Amino acid sequence: MSESHLAIVFSLSTAVMAASFSLIVRRGQRYGNAATGVLIGLIVSTPWLAAITLWLWEPGWWNPRALLLFVGSGLAGPVLGRVFMYLSIHNLGVSRSMPLMATNPVFTAVLAYSILGERPGPYIWAGTLLVASGCAAITMKSKGDSSWNRRLVWMPFAAVAGFAISNIFRKAGMLAVPSPILGITITTLSGLVFLLILGPFMPAERRPNLRPGKAWYFYGVCGTINTIAFLSHFAAIRYGDLTVVSPLSSTAPFFALVLSWIFMRDLERLTAWIVAGTAFIVSGGAIIAWRIL
Repeated sequence: MSESHLAIVFSLSTAVMAASFSLIVRRGQRYGNAATGVLIGLIVSTPWLAAITLWLWEPGWWNPRALLLFVGSGLAGPVLGRVFMYLSIHNLGVSRSMPLMATNPVFTAVLAYSILGERPGPYIWAGTLLVASGCAAITMKSKGDSSWNRRLVWMPFAAVAGFAISNIFRKAGMLAVPSPILGITITTLSGLVFLLILGPFMPAERRPNLRPGKAWYFYGVCGTINTIAFLSHFAAIRYGDLTVVSPLSSTAPFFALVLSWIFMRDLERLTAWIVAGTAFIVSGGAIIAWRIL
């Protein structure tokens, strides 16, 4: 299998897992807030990631510059991106939050173009813009719809900003040390440390709460799935450009739409705008895949 094919496989695997864990985050909302969910996920994931990293350790992995880049990825991704992603899912629902966060390819493409020097072709740019257009459709709100508050639409975009910056740090670190497991371990560990430090300074209702309860079951599973998805994303950018991997990974809204229709009918309300927007997003991902095959 070529590197281009591997990039597609890992990117789409990331999308499916991201969609699955978003549904669990939505269900876990009643048991713990966003910061609690993220922190529990990081606590559950860190030990086994550290064990695998130590087991596979290679001398060439000791690279201070790469390690610092992965630490930066941890601050931007788990702390900023993931916390706002959980907040978005809790407040806007899965079927809106996941498509809106698919604007990540636009942010990532611009950053990759300006910072990393990647040069995507016109088809990749067209696919990326289709993804963004689909997200615009998601924000359409019919009269009398009180199931969500448009004033909170900024939350998924805050998550997007965090993830886009994290992607740049991650890609730069992978160029120095091409080890997905090292990257995700340092990113997860640093995110855990940063969130523990920042937790006491958050508003009381937003602070992490680690008391025993059902939150550990829901968010522990979320953390495990998200970590595997994270590892899959690391592998994807190992084999492909960010301007290719990011749009394909962002087809998660399609899978989220299908899964929420099947499993979340009591909490999620699908509209024609949501379906249309998701179709645009999937079409954009298909153009990217066709271009690199």
